[in-house]
Amino acid sequence: MSSMNDAELRRRLELLADVQPSPQATSRALDRVRQTLTDPNKLPARKSLGRIVMNSKWTKFAVAAAIVVAVLLGLQFLGNPLGSSLTFAQVIQPILNANTAILEIIIGVEDPNTPVIRDMVMGSRIRRTVSGIEGNVSIIDLEAGRILNLDTTKNEAAFIDLKGLPAIPNYLDHLKNVLTTLQDSPHFVTEDLGIQQVDGHEAIGFRAKHPKIDIVLWADARTGLPIRIEQKEGQLSVICKNLQFGVPMDETLFSMEVPEGHTLQQTEIDLLGSTEADFIEGLRILAERYGDSQFPDSVALEDFMKRIPQMQEKEKQFKLSPEEDADLTSKIQKHILFLRFYKGEGKWYYRGQGVKLGEADKAIFWYRPKDSATYRVIYGDLHVEDATPENLPEPLAVDDVVTPVASYQQWSKPEFVGSQEDFWYVLPDGKAQVKAYLTLMKGPKDTSLMPVSLPYAKAPLEAVLLGGPGQPAQDFAALPFHRTGDGTYNIELPIDKLSAGQTMMILQWHLSLDELKFEQGHYITVLQAVIPVISYKLNVGVDPQSEFELTMPPKDRWVTPFTGGAPDGAKTKFGSCGLLVRKRQ
Repeated sequence: MSSMNDAELRRRLELLADVQPSPQATSRALDRVRQTLTDPNKLPARKSLGRIVMNSKWTKFAVAAAIVVAVLLGLQFLGNPLGSSLTFAQVIQPILNANTAILEIIIGVEDPNTPVIRDMVMGSRIRRTVSGIEGNVSIIDLEAGRILNLDTTKNEAAFIDLKGLPAIPNYLDHLKNVLTTLQDSPHFVTEDLGIQQVDGHEAIGFRAKHPKIDIVLWADARTGLPIRIEQKEGQLSVICKNLQFGVPMDETLFSMEVPEGHTLQQTEIDLLGSTEADFIEGLRILAERYGDSQFPDSVALEDFMKRIPQMQEKEKQFKLSPEEDADLTSKIQKHILFLRFYKGEGKWYYRGQGVKLGEADKAIFWYRPKDSATYRVIYGDLHVEDATPENLPEPLAVDDVVTPVASYQQWSKPEFVGSQEDFWYVLPDGKAQVKAYLTLMKGPKDTSLMPVSLPYAKAPLEAVLLGGPGQPAQDFAALPFHRTGDGTYNIELPIDKLSAGQTMMILQWHLSLDELKFEQGHYITVLQAVIPVISYKLNVGVDPQSEFELTMPPKDRWVTPFTGGAPDGAKTKFGSCGLLVRKRQ
């Protein structure tokens, strides 16, 4: 079991990523991060009220852009070299080795009207400029959770305290962790896109697919260095281009000291949290003050970025006191953050284009709150109604399907019951990395310890993760476990999370193929679930760099030697079968 030091480091890794790491990747990342996270107070919990220090009007949209982009870009660069050649591993190596970087970020569609965010990254600090916001420079200290905004044309400065917002990942550490994390995820499929012309380079492309995420990575065909990453997740698209890694940089460019001659004025703005009411108030402001009583064509974050120059021009007509200006700024920020930290189920829908404020019969926005059976529909006069899916203003998108949450149930019987799907991945060292995806359905009352038994005592349990429904598990959390005997363990269960629908658990261990029975050229494994289950499935894959191969054509890198159910009641033993793996011919 991991030590307290490892557990603390794992907790910090989890804060650095929105995409949750697999246990093996976390273990590898622990070794890297341990070298840099020596201060136990380096990532303090961010629970205090957010304080933003600023006053002059120039900061309103510059600050909006800085905050939105800062909290937006926990960029989930993904990759999986397991299904491709070594070229992909060579592509991501410069990223894994880098301590500094220069990159350009585009949110949404790449066109001449889309603002370009240019970042210089050195450790935990970022120097950021945004096209269309002339004379504005943001220095972001991720470790301190603070932004220094500078107007170089007016010699004005503003501090933004981000402690009221979620933790912001260090770009490079996050990127390294996620790339390492997802290399061996069984649910990502990598496709070789061949050679194309990209941003003036002859480039080799790779696509990493997942039901919720699509990532395309392009590397210079001559140097092998990554030059462009395209990400689409949900309703957000992000392009990262013109990447340079390991660039020498002047540390003074990242100083958080206010430059001599700059004026620093202060106003407090509460940015802690954002509600439906905050979003609605923002719609009213955008229509009344910036749209001549008409709602904007779009409320997507990328389109807000595009409108910043026009909104700045419009604001020149306003005659606001400092207090009114600060209040307006706060309301705009909270409006933006509602969609940035969208907590609803499925997609949100905006139909405000061409609608004027006050048109009570026209629906302009609807979404489904988390764990709600109905939708909230906002109309042109900003009143809100609840509606069932069949009574929405228009049908849901064909890809907007919310999977019902299957919660954990306690019963009078002494057994735990679930379903299990195993993924065995044969590595170059002749060991199989085993991940058992266990969906927990029922368990005895008044207990939070679940006993499990692994099929091979010589393959000790390495990690247990808990997440929400679906694969891979969401809302990653490591669960404590304790060895009770040869191949047996007790896992500590968070009953409240299980009851809320986080029923997917991932158990991981490694097993040498030499431990398996070998008959007539085939490796034979026992089919055993860790608890009684109503269904069991075994999937097997092989690293192309290993000395092994599959004995039948795979589908998405996997073959399935066994699928079985338990019609007479949950059980743990399903017999044995061949792995469909042999030494490479």
